[in-house]
Amino acid sequence: MKLQTKALYNLLRLNLIEDDSIQCEPWQIEDLREVSTDELLQKFSALGVFLDKEQFIIYSDNCDTPEDLAEFLFADYKDPKIHDQLYLLVFELWRRLLPEKQSLSIFCDELDHLIFAYDRGKLESDEPLQDGLANLEEILDENADIGAEPTDVFQSLCEYCAHDIESFLYDFISEQIDAHNELYASELLEGFYPYMTDLRWFDFLRTRLLSYQDIAEANHVISHLMNELGQHPDLDLQIEVLRFMVNTGDRGLFVQLVHQTLPLLKTEEDFLELLEIVADYYRRLDQEEVEESIQKIMERRGHREPLQELDFSDPDLIAFNNLMKRT
Repeated sequence: MKLQTKALYNLLRLNLIEDDSIQCEPWQIEDLREVSTDELLQKFSALGVFLDKEQFIIYSDNCDTPEDLAEFLFADYKDPKIHDQLYLLVFELWRRLLPEKQSLSIFCDELDHLIFAYDRGKLESDEPLQDGLANLEEILDENADIGAEPTDVFQSLCEYCAHDIESFLYDFISEQIDAHNELYASELLEGFYPYMTDLRWFDFLRTRLLSYQDIAEANHVISHLMNELGQHPDLDLQIEVLRFMVNTGDRGLFVQLVHQTLPLLKTEEDFLELLEIVADYYRRLDQEEVEESIQKIMERRGHREPLQELDFSDPDLIAFNNLMKRT
């Protein structure tokens, strides 16, 4: 998926927070939201463009988006770096001077801004993000209602977002379930489900919600999900399902999924994570002998590097596999 220009620079700024070794120029990662309007206009002047607020608004009259305006004003600028600098300045001026002229890029930039603040605990209230997600669903529905394929609509919109929106929706709905906001979680799940590309993750969320009303039915749904995972494995999802099953899972299904997951492990970190989940499961069953056997394996491996590659001929892996066959 090719990101649109504003999303691309937002992503660069996000990546730099995680990895400060990334090489970039200051203008590429500057947060222009923190720059005054006068300073924005001065930055235009520094690039050889003389523009004031009144002229900006006049020029924008015949344009629907900041992208249209940047193309109208700067089509003759052949240097892509200069063009992008000018575009980013136009985008920020449009955002603050023309709030009534919303565009998809403006909306998605604001959604990125809200997600960034939410992930870092900087939102005083979740209400702006909830409003943003409601508007996101409305945009998707409007486009799907005119005959567009839902997943295509979603993918097209995601080109304007720096964040992985599908992953964020999964995490956000999961957090609502954890906080026992089941009704809101259910509404989000129902609204966004048709647009998601990997439905297995969202089927799992449905299972978690179902477990509050009917554990037996939830285990039945997990059985179907496991069949799908048997054909198309996903280590991360299988670990999530196992962690959920510690509290509510059918024993036979739990052991079966452990066996399905074991061949997918790649690193020492993967193996220890699985061991911790299984030990927790048997602790809750008060099967101390099994739990202690697993704890001993974990203790023997505590000194290993987390990213060390697993050797499936390792005696501990063989012992764990045999232990699971006997339980």
